[in-house]
Amino acid sequence: MAEEISTPAGSGDGVHRCPKCGASDVIELPEKQQFMCEFCRHTWDFTRLDEAMGLSQGIADLQGTTYSSAASDIASDEALVTLKCDGCGSEVVIDTDRSLQARCHWCKHVLSLNNRIPNGAVPDGILPFSVTREQAMGHISAFVQERRSFALPEFASTFRPENVMGVYLPYMTVDGNVSARLDGVGEILRRRIVREKQATRYQFDRYGVTRFLDIEIDDLIVESNFEKADITSATSTNNVINAILPFDVKNIVRFDAHFLGDDYTSQRRDMDIAEAETIAAGHFLTVARGDAAPTVRQYDRGVRWEAEQVRIDGARWTAVLLPVWLYGFVENRKGRMVTHYIAVNGRTGATMGSVPINTRKAAMLAWGVAIGVSLITWPLAFAMLAAS
Repeated sequence: MAEEISTPAGSGDGVHRCPKCGASDVIELPEKQQFMCEFCRHTWDFTRLDEAMGLSQGIADLQGTTYSSAASDIASDEALVTLKCDGCGSEVVIDTDRSLQARCHWCKHVLSLNNRIPNGAVPDGILPFSVTREQAMGHISAFVQERRSFALPEFASTFRPENVMGVYLPYMTVDGNVSARLDGVGEILRRRIVREKQATRYQFDRYGVTRFLDIEIDDLIVESNFEKADITSATSTNNVINAILPFDVKNIVRFDAHFLGDDYTSQRRDMDIAEAETIAAGHFLTVARGDAAPTVRQYDRGVRWEAEQVRIDGARWTAVLLPVWLYGFVENRKGRMVTHYIAVNGRTGATMGSVPINTRKAAMLAWGVAIGVSLITWPLAFAMLAAS
């Protein structure tokens, strides 16, 4: 059973107009959480998505799949178009009402309007940037400075924090009415036997453990772009995005293309709900294990879960964009191109990244440390043997 719920107060192309005069020349006032019409100077508040759609309510009553208008299967849109990058193949969304040119936020390649593809670009909500470009540059500079000693010379010589780009990455938030069953084996230590010059022996009791859980999950976020969901990629380090979570998703507001402006791009959503459900189920099981943990503390040697089942009785999906500052560097590893990213959470400033390592320098240091330790420990070992 699938049910669609309407996303409130938005036009099909994601552009909101002034409620007073109808003009679309609108700017964002982030410090006031408002929009302002530059034609008539009227201001109005952002629409907070969680409150407008009641996304924190009725989770226990969810049955089947409920999805918002913007989380439906991908289709084409008008003003917001998706361009495929000739450089790295990424798909970038731009607002053609504002600009006919953009750069790829992953590889900095200039995009062409000739490479349009089906969009799926207009989401339900967006979490605006609160970390400025200057603040992101500071975070990235500090991150690199700590690792500069072992960075590739090519990286160190070309590092320019001002090349950081702001991008809105596509996610879906999902509320879940979930049941889970966990089966495993738990152990309780009864006795530890320590004997001189012999291995320590342990005596313990082993028990079968089963846990049934009914869980209400609110605002779990799921990656909705196939390429960026692949955290095992051998050609890029996009898995750093997961290290800058979480986002304050309760502050997501109704999407408006004016948030993109001239400063930000956005990544295309290319994953539908049916494809994201498997990822969500894995996250639901992780939540279930966490909820079960306080109930198995008596097993002081731990519990090994051997069989896990999750049943999604009901789920509610919405499509959102989350803010990230990105800096990229392409390393040539003997003909294989690997892109390293440094990412900054656009709300909290949390920073993580990958800096290409000068392996020769790192190896020389490792050998130096090993030799230094050996010069100290070997004479001590010989002296102890001689004394015995």
